[in-house]
Amino acid sequence: MAPMATINELQPPYAVGYFVGSLSATSVNRTLSRALLKLAPSDLTFTEIPIGGLPLYNRDLDGDFPPEAREFKALIAQQDALLFITPEYNRSIPGALKNAIDWASRPYGENVIAR
Repeated sequence: MAPMATINELQPPYAVGYFVGSLSATSVNRTLSRALLKLAPSDLTFTEIPIGGLPLYNRDLDGDFPPEAREFKALIAQQDALLFITPEYNRSIPGALKNAIDWASRPYGENVIAR
C-alpha cells in the first residue's frame, strides 16, 4: 500500500469517503449526511462507504478476507479523508460501525484507516 500523502501533495478535488453509522435508510444521521454534503465546498467529492453488507469480523479470516471486506478496504484506500456520521448507541458507537472499523484496521500491518 502506498504511503499516505501529505495535505501539500494533494490537489483538489479531494475524495472524502463517509460512513453512516446507522443502517436504517430513514435514520436522522443519514438525513444529516445528505444535508452536510450539500453544504460542503465544491472541491470535495463524496462517496458513501456502505457498512451494512459486511459480515461480522472474525480474525480467523485475516489470511483470506471475504470479497465484501476486500472491496470495503479498497474503497477506503481510494479516499483522501474519511468522515464518520453516526449516532450514539448505549454510550458507545453502533455495532455495525465498530465491525466496519475492525475490518478496515485488520490484519495487523494492513490498516487502511491508520493514515
